Amino acid sequence: MPDLRRIAVTVVEEEEGAYRWRLIEQYGEDWHVLKQQPRSMGTYKVAMAAGLVELQKMIDDLDVGPREEEAETVKAKKTGPVFGFGFGLPKLG
Repeated sequence: MPDLRRIAVTVVEEEEGAYRWRLIEQYGEDWHVLKQQPRSMGTYKVAMAAGLVELQKMIDDLDVGPREEEAETVKAKKTGPVFGFGFGLPKLG
């Protein structure tokens, strides 16, 4: 099985009441931004939930987590229910 990727969801507060999620990945000792929310949200909870949903979209199988791509084949992404990982689903719009 390919190695587990070290991806984290974090939330930054750009100014009071303006939260934005970021997906970051560790390479060696350094962390690099993979994706960032294009517009801020009003609460930490909503931003975190949206970030977790975005991370979930990157994972083929939530039971084994995000894995490095296999060189010989790239599997098609599964589609299925979206979970909020305990934060609930974000209310967009």
